[in-house]
Amino acid sequence: MKRPTVASLKRVNAENLAGLGAERLAEILVGVANTRPELKRRLRMELAAAQGAEHLALEIDKRLGSLETSRSKVSWRQRATFIRDLDALRDLIAGRLAPLDRPAALERLWLFMEVASRVNLRVRDRDGSMAAVFERAAGDIGALLREADGTAAAEALASAVTRNPGGWTAWLPLALEGAPPGLAQAALRSLSARAGATAAWLPVIRGLADAAGDADAYRSTFTAEALRTPPVAAEVAERLLRAERIEEAGRVLEAAAAKPPARGWTGARARPAEPDYDWETAWIEYLDRSGQGAAAQAARWESFERTLSAERAKAFTRRLSGFDDVEAEGRAFERAAAHEDFQRGLQFLMDWPALPEAARMIQDRADEIRVDDDLTQLWAAKLRGRHPGAAHLLLRRAAAAAFRRRDFATCDRLTQEADSIALPEG
Repeated sequence: MKRPTVASLKRVNAENLAGLGAERLAEILVGVANTRPELKRRLRMELAAAQGAEHLALEIDKRLGSLETSRSKVSWRQRATFIRDLDALRDLIAGRLAPLDRPAALERLWLFMEVASRVNLRVRDRDGSMAAVFERAAGDIGALLREADGTAAAEALASAVTRNPGGWTAWLPLALEGAPPGLAQAALRSLSARAGATAAWLPVIRGLADAAGDADAYRSTFTAEALRTPPVAAEVAERLLRAERIEEAGRVLEAAAAKPPARGWTGARARPAEPDYDWETAWIEYLDRSGQGAAAQAARWESFERTLSAERAKAFTRRLSGFDDVEAEGRAFERAAAHEDFQRGLQFLMDWPALPEAARMIQDRADEIRVDDDLTQLWAAKLRGRHPGAAHLLLRRAAAAAFRRRDFATCDRLTQEADSIALPEG
């Protein structure tokens, strides 16, 4: 067996540190802890945990109380240490207290979430690292909720929501992941029985309604006027369709359908409003689910022609048999290649992807090329392998456009990239 080297024995790892012995390690830890309050606090909690759940809970309560009452700002120098300490407290509750006493741990996690609004006033969370601590805590709550008493857990969740609805809008999906639908339904009932509801509760109620599979509770959060708007109607109809309430979903969508212009209107006001894309998606699903497959296909194609959506075109062709799908693809490519907006047409062909057709469009409509610089580089990179001439032309036209607007740095970059493409001879 190969003997360890001196260098390997000096590496700071668990095996080497264990070799120092418990007494020496304890001396080192005490020395460091005397200069680092957060480490000393962690060691005290670990010692309390060794004495039992009651002692650890007491230390956790002290720290939670301190976080709740403290008002001092956390400087940028202290920020990383503060967030690590906060996450260590979360881990002590979920990782050390929970195995000893699950109800006590769940109670402390609810309290932990309560301090979020307080610490947010003290710390500038530029990179989202503190928000991530509370997201992990919401996940910890979810793990404990799976085995908690349903009624008590629902009441606790409802109470937490009323105190910080904004925070729970983001945390709710994490807390309810894997939880039984009955928990969300019970929390909904609890919220509906409480006074003092505000508009801030609505996103959370919708989240609970989705978790409970309760389409009626979701719909009840919108006014009758809002339900007549296409985006809201699409949301509600989607949930009704999920609940197999197909005809009801159709009625909701029909009530919000774009209306034709009034007689006598001229100009822009005389043109019918374009359907909302999400409303149209729900309408197509309704047509399919209600046995109107041909009408759904017609709606898909009409939507594609208007929006040049690759999603719509692919959904249309997937439902064709034999060689009909190939013919439909060809028609879609022709429609995109001839579209009045060059970039939108090329976007469709690149997204499909239909690179030969995209290259042909670039060559055939060279004088019309108008593409954003970032898309030019992205698409040229995709084309240069098999269609170097089209990639070169695309980059050259973009470079010329940059030169005309006096963006010489971009012009040079695009020109150099164009020159790096090996063109076929002749």
